Amino acid sequence: MRALVTGAGMLGLTAVAMLAEKGAHVTAVDPVPARREMALRFGAAEVSAGEKAFADVDVALELSGVPAAVRAALDSLTVGGTLVLAGSVSPGPAVALDPERVVRGLLTVTGVHNYRAADLRCAVEFLAACHSRYPFPELVEGGYPLERLDEAFDAAHTGAAPRQAVLPRA
Repeated sequence: MRALVTGAGMLGLTAVAMLAEKGAHVTAVDPVPARREMALRFGAAEVSAGEKAFADVDVALELSGVPAAVRAALDSLTVGGTLVLAGSVSPGPAVALDPERVVRGLLTVTGVHNYRAADLRCAVEFLAACHSRYPFPELVEGGYPLERLDEAFDAAHTGAAPRQAVLPRA
């Protein structure tokens, strides 16, 4: 299976790892060089800044919310391919959809927002089984004890440290 993941943030990197564990040939796309490098460490077979077109992709996960990435992901699909939109969670420019290509290409386009209990269970099982194979700890900056939870939220909202971990008591 060929998979495309656009957006190599925390969710995108997790998707890359999960797809790689299933044996997919994963291409991760992100304009940030450090994120592309991290995608390789999470199992991507190849990475791109998005400067080239992709083709014959069985599944594309669009996690960036960037309209051009949505378009590129849709255009990358092979016959019978599936596009999962999860990054487009705020209003933005519309992306044109050619209904004839969707019909003749037997394409599936679906959106995902939040998760179901079964999705959370699957994610936790994956992390429990594979946490040592991927550099998940490097995705979290800083650590705050539970007593400093408000401070952790403040740091996340100001951008001083966008990803925080709340640590259990020692």
